[in-house]
Amino acid sequence: MTTRARREREKEERRRSILRAAREVFLDGDNGFHRVTVDEVAARAEVSKGTVYLYFESKETILALLLLEGLERLLARLQEAYGAAEPLPADERLRRLGMAYFDFFAAAPEYFRLLVAMDRGRFPDAVKPEVYRQVLSASLDGLALVAQAVQQGVDEGLFRPCDVRSAAGILWATLNGSLELLEHPLRREMLGVEQETFYRAALETVIEGLARR
Repeated sequence: MTTRARREREKEERRRSILRAAREVFLDGDNGFHRVTVDEVAARAEVSKGTVYLYFESKETILALLLLEGLERLLARLQEAYGAAEPLPADERLRRLGMAYFDFFAAAPEYFRLLVAMDRGRFPDAVKPEVYRQVLSASLDGLALVAQAVQQGVDEGLFRPCDVRSAAGILWATLNGSLELLEHPLRREMLGVEQETFYRAALETVIEGLARR
């Protein structure tokens, strides 16, 4: 191995090490994403704060890369649920997509919270345009699967004609809202229903709303 190749490998290993430390600090900690500092990431990675900035432009960039990890996991679940090679009716595809999203939430709640946190911040202004485009592209890939299932239903006469992109967005907003609403135990007690039961009911409500009468 040449000296240059060895240095590049070492740089990549250091980068992965810092990102792994950031994952532990941001996702496994109890301080909240926005309260964690780069100093804490540096301490966990056992490097200087300056070294962190050699590899990542900002804390927001680190969070964006962690978010991309979560989106990649989510997209893999959604693609499997969509079952492109399976002759599924459109409503069943939507149910499978919806439950894949719930399963992702249940298995990786820290990534879901990160997704919500980044949605609420000034994310587009805080990271480089190429990083933002990566996150946007990964997000759009997931939404596109929902839109494709809605379009299938329209084409087959199962769903009424509609703006399929808006319909996909409404489904996403409804499911996100149900998850966030019942994250708090007080709200679960107020409504007297378990989170998954409420989520499934919300999913069915949207699917029924799409159905041709």
